[in-house]
Amino acid sequence: MWPNAAKAVLKTGPDREVVSVYPYRSACPSSVWRQLITDAGTELTFAGYTNYFLWLDHANLAAVLRRKARSGASVRFLLGVPDAEVTRPARAWNGPP
Repeated sequence: MWPNAAKAVLKTGPDREVVSVYPYRSACPSSVWRQLITDAGTELTFAGYTNYFLWLDHANLAAVLRRKARSGASVRFLLGVPDAEVTRPARAWNGPP
C-alpha cells in the first residue's frame, strides 16, 4: 500500500545483515571461512559437533588462532554433548500439550 514507507524501514544494499546463505556447511567455500577467521579481531566462537573440518581445510589454523589470542582476541570452542537433553534432536511439534 505504501511502498515508500516500506522501503524506508527495510535494510537493503551491501551492508545488510545477511550477506549469503548456504544450505549446508560444506556448500560454504573454504575461502569464506578463511576470510571470516582472518577478519575477526576481538572474538572467535566456534560451536557445533563438526568443527573438525576447519582443522582439515586450514593447515595453519592453530597458529592463526594462537596469534589472534595473543593479540587479545577471545577464542572459544563450544562443544555439544551428544547425549545431553539440550543437544538431542527436537521431536516434531504437535501443538501444545
